[in-house]
Amino acid sequence: MKKLLLLATLFAFASCDNTVLYNETAEDFKDNRWLATDVKNFEFELARDINAGDIIMKFSHVHDPQFTTIPVEAVITYPSGEKENVALNLELKDKEGNDLSECLGDVCDLFTPLKENSKLSKGKYKIALRNSFPNIYLPNAITVGISVETDN
Repeated sequence: MKKLLLLATLFAFASCDNTVLYNETAEDFKDNRWLATDVKNFEFELARDINAGDIIMKFSHVHDPQFTTIPVEAVITYPSGEKENVALNLELKDKEGNDLSECLGDVCDLFTPLKENSKLSKGKYKIALRNSFPNIYLPNAITVGISVETDN
């Protein structure tokens, strides 16, 4: 009986895991600077329709940056050719100054949804990310990436 209960518990936890359909990271920030002119492009293809999928942006940065938000623009091109502009303000700290990123040592990761629980059609997608920081570059940037996940 204990073995059956253990197996049922493990199955319940395993069924809650999201399936990662795509994951890519750009790590080419010279001197940890994301230039305003440096658009990061990601392309992927979904082999099937997804009823409830998430498109998530990952931003890795140096611990304790001197700013609390980062403006980012995303352009999603769907398989139909339709484009959607998504404006984000990546929140790095809360009102009390606490980190909202997951930090390990001097590197922090922030995960922000571009699309949540969305129907994603089969086909090719393109996502272009550009920082809108009011300077020629965004300092303390380590990586930026895109992942597509589903729980079905």
